[in-house]
Amino acid sequence: MRYFEYFEPKSVGEACQFLNEHEEAKILGGGVSLVVLLKNGLITPSHLVNIKTIPGLARIEWDDREGLTIGGLNHHRDILLSPLIQRHCPILAEAASKIATPPIRNLGTIGGNVAHAEPSADFPPALIALNASLMLTSPGRERKVPIEEFFTDYYENILGQGEILTRIDVPPLPPRSAGTYIKLDKITNSIAIVGVASVIGFDEKGICIYAGVGLGGVASTPLNVKGAKDILVGEKITETHIDKIAKEAQAMANPITNVHASAEYRKEMVYVLTRRALQGSLDKALGR
Repeated sequence: MRYFEYFEPKSVGEACQFLNEHEEAKILGGGVSLVVLLKNGLITPSHLVNIKTIPGLARIEWDDREGLTIGGLNHHRDILLSPLIQRHCPILAEAASKIATPPIRNLGTIGGNVAHAEPSADFPPALIALNASLMLTSPGRERKVPIEEFFTDYYENILGQGEILTRIDVPPLPPRSAGTYIKLDKITNSIAIVGVASVIGFDEKGICIYAGVGLGGVASTPLNVKGAKDILVGEKITETHIDKIAKEAQAMANPITNVHASAEYRKEMVYVLTRRALQGSLDKALGR
């Protein structure tokens, strides 16, 4: 492992400025993915910037108008156990429960999970289904981007020099809403072969007024099945609607073959799991 220098900033601004001045510096949050990359010589940073002690980056807050705010440094365990998340966005707790093992959930952060841009990560599909946005902070500037626009390729994202993912914003859902995250893996809580998240919301007459579907593990980035909104909103959902979205999700998928599964198997399972996720969300939302 190459020698590096350690820096512990006192504020987000100080951290961003330091990162802006040191191109080869890397952020230390939970450190789960970072340590693996370091030990295997896949990255050789000049500095490690520890942001764990910066105030305000590990918070979970709810506002009736703005929705849920999640700090980038909240651990997976925080997401899993938060009463606010369990009440307003339980699909995130469901996704957190499927991440690795308890020691990893105690260390890993939601910001790191997203910023690492692993195509099979568990949080991004759920956040896509929730129409979440990311706040990216750099020296003297903040920009808010939809989560599906954050990912650009395998393990690549739009973070610029000196930028930090500081928080995740999830808008409020309709009162009659529910979500489901289904993960296909080889062994419990291993890397996702396919991950599908769906969120559906209804009005008092049973008409769909919100729909979101996110996919993981089946392309170079997590995917937003945008057709779900076009097909479902304004409708009383039927088997035909669900089948149509599952076929659209399958058509979007562009998976690879690796040691975990073939591309053909992954593509077939996108159809199967999208149907199951949508049906699960429908049943929950309608109290079946």
